[in-house]
Amino acid sequence: MAVFFRALTVTERTTVVDLGGAASTWDWLDVRPRLVLVNLDADCPRDGFDSVVADALASPFRDGSFDVVFSNSLIEHLGTKQRQEAFASEVRRLSKTGYFVQTPNKWFPIEPHYLAPLVQFVPRKIRPAVIRWMTPFGWLRKPSREECRGICREIRLLSAREMRRLFPDADIVRERFLGVTKSLMAVRRSNGAGAARPIQRHPAQTQ
Repeated sequence: MAVFFRALTVTERTTVVDLGGAASTWDWLDVRPRLVLVNLDADCPRDGFDSVVADALASPFRDGSFDVVFSNSLIEHLGTKQRQEAFASEVRRLSKTGYFVQTPNKWFPIEPHYLAPLVQFVPRKIRPAVIRWMTPFGWLRKPSREECRGICREIRLLSAREMRRLFPDADIVRERFLGVTKSLMAVRRSNGAGAARPIQRHPAQTQ
């Protein structure tokens, strides 16, 4: 959130749409922008912010409806390359001046959803069993076989190269942990003429 705030200079007047987000994310920001939360979950905490129950790939807003489009750890849950491309198009469509899209780095050794090393590289055929019996997620959650299969279908991590392809007009900022890229942030901010301004790349603190 510190990178987001510095890059896009958000104020109380800034209109922001958070695609797939929850109000708790915004506890990390001192400024309270004019925020709309978009989530499929009608019970998602709102904390007084405006909210819309909708699909982040096809929101009900017009082109350029918001100064800034924000999304934190949603794009990797869209399952397929095609759905991720549709989401990236929706981000650019809604943004008037800039956007910020964060996702875990595919090449970070610890898979963040299962809290286990290198699970993302296990063949899909056996990955559900590995998730259930060989990860802290499986031990604590005890998901069924079908739940494990569904999670495998849902999660598709992205590399920096894929993020650059999806967001060609953005800077790709790397959040590092012990020198290794932990997450990736596609950040675009406009100079008022439609061009993206470069931002300084540096390690960011973890939330």
